Order: sequence, then C-alpha cells, then structure tokens
Amino acid sequence: MTRIDGPNELAALIRRQFTAMQPPGAHKASPLAARSVAGKTAARTPADETAVLVAQRVRSIAVDDPQRRRKAFRIFLEASLLNELGDALINDPDFYRLVDRVEEQMAADAQLSEAMDAAAESLLKA
Repeated sequence: MTRIDGPNELAALIRRQFTAMQPPGAHKASPLAARSVAGKTAARTPADETAVLVAQRVRSIAVDDPQRRRKAFRIFLEASLLNELGDALINDPDFYRLVDRVEEQMAADAQLSEAMDAAAESLLKA
C-alpha cells in the first residue's frame, strides 16, 4: 500500500493514475496498442481493465446532469484509490466515506481543485 503524505503527493498519485488510464493515443501509444499494431494479440492488463470500466461508468452519466464533472472525477478517484488500497474495499461503506473526505479535501485546495477539473474534462472528452 502506498503512503500519501499531503496534497502534493496525492496530486502526483492522481496524475500517475490518470495517465495510466488514458485511452490509447490520448498522449502516446499504449504498449497494448503498439503490440496490436505489430500484429500480436495482447492480453489486457489490470490498468486496461480499470480504464475500460472508468470509461463505461463515465459514459453512463447523463449529458444534462449538472453534477456530471464531479461525478466523472469521483468515478476516477474511486478507481484510483481502489487500485492503491485494494479491490477488497469495493463493498466497504467506510471506503466511500474515505472517498468523500478525500474529494472534499482535494476540492478545498485550489491547485488540486484545478487538477480535478482538468481530469474531469479529459474523462468526459474521452
């Protein structure tokens, strides 16, 4: 488990997670895409599976939902924290209270709030 000591480390973690979950071709070709281009069949990695799940959940948010951006980032945040803390927490109500607290603390920090908005925008465009 990763220890996170403050907003800067949390922001770095979120950036790493977000970068890992970008669709192929968003910033650079993914290893999976590169292998597919080479004509080889490649198995999906856990990061690929997470990215697909996040994308599916984000697409399910109604276009006219006034909370759309916040919900998109929340989906991403949940996936990132589950990736770091373990999937066993997915059914733990305390996990979702933790996500609430993390989201609130991030929104209260101007720099992190900006990063949240940028991440939400990217998620919604993808």
